[in-house]
Amino acid sequence: MNSTSYTKRAGTSGIQGQLYETKLISLIYFRLTHDDSVEQFSLATNRDGIGEFDDVCFIANIKGFDKPLAVFLQAKHRENDKLLTFTSETDLAKYFSSYLKIRRTFDPSNKDMIFEGNFDDTECFFVMYTTTKGCPKNKMYEGAYAEYLNKLIGTGGCCTQPSYTDDDLDLLCKIVMKDQITTLATQLAKFICDESESEMSTNNDIMLRYHVILALNVFDVSEIQPEGHRIASFRQDFFTNNEVFIVLIKNILCLEVLKKQKSVENDVQSLLLKFLSEPSDVTTLSKLIGSVLTYKNDKIELISESITDDLQRQLDKANVPQATVYEAAELAAKEYLLSLKLKVPASFGNKDLTIRGDNKKIDKRLNYLTTKFIELLKQSEPNDIVTIDESLGDGFLQLNGGIACAVGNILVFDETSRLLKFIDNCESLGDLAKKWYEKLTTKIKKLHEYKLDIKVQKFPKLSFERGEYDMSIARDFYNKLLFYTNQATQNGVEKILREEIDNQPCSDVHNFKIRSELIFLKYHDEIQRLWLIPKVGSYLTEKSKVFENAVANAMSEPLMGVIKNMHNIKNKILTFNENAINRFAMQHDGRIIGTIIVSESCVLTVAKVEQYLGSKNHVVLDLEYILKLSLKNYNTLCKELTNTTKDHIFIIVCNPFRDLRDSDNRLENIAKAFDGKQIIVITNKTSVDIMKEYFCQNGMCMCRNVRDDDINGFDDLSVESQKKFFAAYNIKFQGKYVSLDVIIDDESAAAGLIDKKAFYELINDETVKIGNRVLNNRISINNSVLYDCNNYDKLFYIDRRVSRTKTQEHDKFYDVKDKVLETFYDLEDDVVLISGKQGMGKSTLLMYLSLKTKELDPKVWIVRINFRDQKDFSLRCNINEKIVTLVCQSALCDKSFLLVYDEGISYHIPEKDSSFTYYVSRKKNEHLKESPVEYNFSKANLCSCDPRALEIKFFLHYYNRGKLILLIDDFDERIPEHKEIVDECRKRKHRIWITSESPPSSNLQLWFGPSYKIENFSPLEQKKYLTLLWKFEIQFQNLYSIQDIEGIVDLMQTEHKEYLRAYVLFLEFLKAESMAEGFDFPYEEHYNRFKTKFGLCENTIPYFPDDITPRQLYEIAREFDENALNTWALFNLSLSLSA
Repeated sequence: MNSTSYTKRAGTSGIQGQLYETKLISLIYFRLTHDDSVEQFSLATNRDGIGEFDDVCFIANIKGFDKPLAVFLQAKHRENDKLLTFTSETDLAKYFSSYLKIRRTFDPSNKDMIFEGNFDDTECFFVMYTTTKGCPKNKMYEGAYAEYLNKLIGTGGCCTQPSYTDDDLDLLCKIVMKDQITTLATQLAKFICDESESEMSTNNDIMLRYHVILALNVFDVSEIQPEGHRIASFRQDFFTNNEVFIVLIKNILCLEVLKKQKSVENDVQSLLLKFLSEPSDVTTLSKLIGSVLTYKNDKIELISESITDDLQRQLDKANVPQATVYEAAELAAKEYLLSLKLKVPASFGNKDLTIRGDNKKIDKRLNYLTTKFIELLKQSEPNDIVTIDESLGDGFLQLNGGIACAVGNILVFDETSRLLKFIDNCESLGDLAKKWYEKLTTKIKKLHEYKLDIKVQKFPKLSFERGEYDMSIARDFYNKLLFYTNQATQNGVEKILREEIDNQPCSDVHNFKIRSELIFLKYHDEIQRLWLIPKVGSYLTEKSKVFENAVANAMSEPLMGVIKNMHNIKNKILTFNENAINRFAMQHDGRIIGTIIVSESCVLTVAKVEQYLGSKNHVVLDLEYILKLSLKNYNTLCKELTNTTKDHIFIIVCNPFRDLRDSDNRLENIAKAFDGKQIIVITNKTSVDIMKEYFCQNGMCMCRNVRDDDINGFDDLSVESQKKFFAAYNIKFQGKYVSLDVIIDDESAAAGLIDKKAFYELINDETVKIGNRVLNNRISINNSVLYDCNNYDKLFYIDRRVSRTKTQEHDKFYDVKDKVLETFYDLEDDVVLISGKQGMGKSTLLMYLSLKTKELDPKVWIVRINFRDQKDFSLRCNINEKIVTLVCQSALCDKSFLLVYDEGISYHIPEKDSSFTYYVSRKKNEHLKESPVEYNFSKANLCSCDPRALEIKFFLHYYNRGKLILLIDDFDERIPEHKEIVDECRKRKHRIWITSESPPSSNLQLWFGPSYKIENFSPLEQKKYLTLLWKFEIQFQNLYSIQDIEGIVDLMQTEHKEYLRAYVLFLEFLKAESMAEGFDFPYEEHYNRFKTKFGLCENTIPYFPDDITPRQLYEIAREFDENALNTWALFNLSLSLSA
């Protein structure tokens, strides 16, 4: 691969996302090529290896700017107007990790067209680009590049940046540390598996920073060997150390070593089967990890391609906890690692000072270091902090002969100040370190009282504390992070691009205007082609000429060719199978010329006619498009048609449109132009009489036959075309647009699922809905909380922790402590029982997990069973069929239907029931031995084209294959059918989550295993919950108007004592908000006044009870808002409370 190309990741699967990306790329590339201030640029899409900001990447040299401009953009197309927030720690970590990957990729030695050079020498921006609303608390970006960025990539609202706090920086610093540790462990693994006799290098930045920590916690390091190096071997206690980052080193190191070794086990197939039957078996997994299985993106994946599809499918469903993977990797790698003897340089671990040369040179260097230190320390008094920064120069700071080699011997970590200090005595020091220490103590009294604050990037660390360098990276990320919200949708981007193409200067304006649609189509078609190329992409540059070629091709064609080309580009994916074409030929007796074909879908019939004609010279002309041409272009086209030779076949398409009857003169002229030509007219029933009037009468009997075309079903398409159709078309599945290929993974079942009505709707870009929206479920909590839950932007959700303790009756289960739940896949039980007292947020937890699970896995169908909607099952069917009906009614948008399970017997439907009735057939399924009945949509249905029919088909498809996640939020053990539902669905391998009041009954735990108890909020979580609530509830119109809040203190005297804690937390909230806006809020003054008024010490301000529920906390906060803050509005505070 050369420097003009790059490695691509797989593209977006959904058609809406694909179109959004390709149209956005088309627009940005168009603007880059038509902006005179852009001297040169390189643009890529779906760039592999750089994380989230990879949808659109470009670098450009711009006149008037010293540095090149680089933009790394993630495009998020959303059909709703949901608010874009940046509060999730998981999301923040994901985007920051992408920033770090990009930062690392920049390198002067990298010959890539974007990444050649230093990161600091390029003005990089990381852009969240979305159609959704922006957070009102974001601040406007007004930097030097603001206007230019808006000009290059903007399609809607202005550019903003998130505000941040020290807590946000602290989180990012931990991510920096994790990223560095991962890189460190990966480098160690690479060196270990290199199998060369060379020494480990400490010349790279990561090893330089951490080699002392490695020597203290990971390796035993020998004295210097005769050859000049040391020997490092792994410590036994390295594998039992519980420090978070040491554990991370161990986990990554073991996995990476196993990946690189790839030892092969015998009988892989049987080992895999054993592992799949018990995914928590560490011993079995340890024999497979690295050689057969790998761990990537928090998921177990196959390395070998020789495994059967059945095993692959089972592996995809296996839920292996991360802890199990790491434990297995350690078991597999530990013995090998302990046996290693690694060569490391003499400087490794700083066991002594590293100064090269003879004794004279060493003394000279020690004297220099001593003098330099005396100068620094004289500037400070004992107990003062001495700052060590880059201004001191490389010679003084370096590892060989500089103070960096003193870290870990003379300089040690001070637990109190979290800085470096001098060691108290020199007994354990090496010879050179002891010699320098004695020089220092002779010259400097009370040496051990000085502290050193290190603000140098390339410097050894003694702890995993965040440093100034880590903080600078975190700040840099926030300073380079831009939000482009309220941007145009993919249709809006197309409209903007078309307008900008139309506005291009051209000598023949009228001719250019009519051809501009073809220019756009050809141009976007080429961008799509480049976007779809797998694995390796070529950079688009100022020399690529993609747009210029589209213009040249469009302008050189006759007008008739323009219309033909537009049709060809728009209708690429539709081809029919051989059987459909043969039936079509028989239907027309081989005489299709001179026929008016009446079709329910003109698009499909046109595609079929074109395929039938094959290589014969034909042109497809859209009558509506022709009739709406400007007079000049209309006359030009009629002249071209008249002069066309008779060997052309013209396919005239007439979809109904409003002004068809008002175009008599033009229709007559067009009919005359076709006189004597070979034509085929394709229309629908609405317009057939008009087509007969002009093409079968008026003395021009060009069409002698009128025939219907009904060979237009989904199953009439070719297999390849069906696949393309699945990838190209979306349905609205549980409120989210997903492509059909995501939710239909069984091609053999596809034809039975997509009926004609749905097929036509999809072809015509109409919305087809399947299943209830995840949020469309009523939950048993108070009205205000219910309002917030149905408006997810206003849901004040804090990550919830669950714990489980196994009992003697349930010894096969394992203990779980403070497990944070993000999705329904975080627990591997087939039935999960969640318990908690009333108000603990069980329903809200299920809703949050539903949303997050759908984000992770769009194809899953999540069904909340609602027993209140259960119908009267008076029809003759057994309990299993009642279960199917209840689950189906819970899953679908419209519940006004009945299912009747037929075996050739007609059931009487009561006249009083106006519901639609659908018949379901039953058959044995050998693959489901415990519950061998499979349910299918019966051919006996008379209303198969009703919208609910499609939903029911999809539901039965999911139900038969065990692909549902069932949520039962009001389980009643007193009703036998409730347990029967769980038992039947459990047999079918559906995931099931049940909630129960705490403590759950013994019956529930006997049936479903020990429950997971929702943990109470910690004091920190209580604070976070209230802070989130206030952030959404209160919009400050002017923070400078915060002048006097003593009115709240007065209110406290007559209100609940819980308000005291709410008041203190509210003061902290105001302080943080003020700091974010650059306003100095007098926190201490108000806090001290509050304590004085109530005679309180810090430790007597009451906390919320440990067992307070989220609902109680919510109600306290609401009451505090309504009483205290509305009262406070009289005291010069300009704020507005949300509804």
